[in-house]
Amino acid sequence: MRAREFNWLGQRFVYLNLESEPGGSLEHQSQGLFERAGAELSARGLSMNGSVVRSRVFGRTREARNVVSGVRGTTFTGQGRVATSSYISPAHLGAGDVALDVYAMAAPTEGAPRKVTEMEPVAPYIRHLVWGPFVFHAGMTNEHLPTLKEQCAEILPRAGERLKENGCDWKNVVRVSCFLHRSQTPESLLAAVRAAAPVPLDNFEVEQVDGYSSPGKLVEIEVTAKR
Repeated sequence: MRAREFNWLGQRFVYLNLESEPGGSLEHQSQGLFERAGAELSARGLSMNGSVVRSRVFGRTREARNVVSGVRGTTFTGQGRVATSSYISPAHLGAGDVALDVYAMAAPTEGAPRKVTEMEPVAPYIRHLVWGPFVFHAGMTNEHLPTLKEQCAEILPRAGERLKENGCDWKNVVRVSCFLHRSQTPESLLAAVRAAAPVPLDNFEVEQVDGYSSPGKLVEIEVTAKR
């Protein structure tokens, strides 16, 4: 496990990266990840179902991704739900079959409540989480359009509309994290992003993966804003 505690834009965060212990069923490995993450957060005065704002899961195979994503869905509930994304990516793993990234945030000093907005109808992922000044969007994808340029041209304007739902625009965005399919290049992604929306590239990062929740997707984009 790797753990990092940091201050970002006036707020205290904890980042955890955990890989499952090898052996045992995918369900057992996945449950162990969340149990270990919960214990680590508790030791730092935080909790799984109340402090976490963003979670990524990684599986060695599609089956592994599906199982760890399912366990995550039973871990975060109600107003404890978080912005999520999920990937197939053996490169993120050593001996285990699943891995977990968690970003947790200390409660804002002004005492603002968490506000989770669900999709309609309710889906395994939320629409966005607002807590204090921060807005966390779940990862956004498109599996219906064939090219990276076309997918970005659909995803990013949709993300822009969701920013407006919380009084934001692209000028409020403080982080854009893109998880790009290995068949594509970061240069092609940057070109597609520039053509699609005024994304602030000073706060832009790209990581490559091998797959997503379903075939056809070429990128998943996470957006974080500060009002």
